[in-house]
Amino acid sequence: MLRVTLLGGAAFTVDQAMVRTDLGPAGRLLACFLFEFMGQTHRRERLADLFWGELEPEKARSALNTAVWRIRKMLDRSGAKGANRLVTIGDDVVLEPADFIEVDTHALESAFRRAVGGRGAGPLSARDEDEVGDAVARYRGPFLDGDDGDWVLQERERLHCLFVRSTLELMRAAARRGLHENALDCGRRILALDPLRESVQREVMLLLVLNGQRADAIHAYQRLRGLLKADLGIEPMPDTRRLHHDIVSGAIFENLGAYAGSYFGEATTC
Repeated sequence: MLRVTLLGGAAFTVDQAMVRTDLGPAGRLLACFLFEFMGQTHRRERLADLFWGELEPEKARSALNTAVWRIRKMLDRSGAKGANRLVTIGDDVVLEPADFIEVDTHALESAFRRAVGGRGAGPLSARDEDEVGDAVARYRGPFLDGDDGDWVLQERERLHCLFVRSTLELMRAAARRGLHENALDCGRRILALDPLRESVQREVMLLLVLNGQRADAIHAYQRLRGLLKADLGIEPMPDTRRLHHDIVSGAIFENLGAYAGSYFGEATTC
């Protein structure tokens, strides 16, 4: 099994052993590109320009051919004639999907479909929650952290949104069942990577109240207010200030069930 890690930085392992390649920086990015867009056909000219655009066209094509050969060698490390999955037909290159290739970003996409699909058809099943939980737990950081090409930045934003949406669904599923500690773990996982996501901050504040941690909810608001002031020079949104007021005044306890239903029973967009 060849496991490809693209979240938080690139790594390739076969049977839990790190695969050390001689791809070089551009070849490594090419490999990541092919694994991320596995099953899609790419023109050689575009790949050469995308990863070796600073070279003369002939040298760029030569560098591409060498990188493709080295990626095939890495695929063969899986022991399943993996090189045959990287196909070149004329001016086209495609890395065909295979059971022996596992990519963490693909697992995240599958988790998102389960999370959102489960919501539309009813509560997530225990199996769905386990699979979604395993996938989001592998989100160790931004896609290809440290690289900043246009295609990397676009994928980074898209995948981060999938992570947030999937983790939110887990958080709300746990909250609806009264598993407030589990829900808080999900919320904190999002905020560890995206502390200025104010909608999640509000849900965590409410979960703290539901979990009997009213003082912690007030402190969470104060931390958020400090972050927003320091980073953006703004105050929290009206909804956040209103929630904080209700927590401090105790008004939230007059209808806590309705409050929880309004937060954890509705869909949220990224």
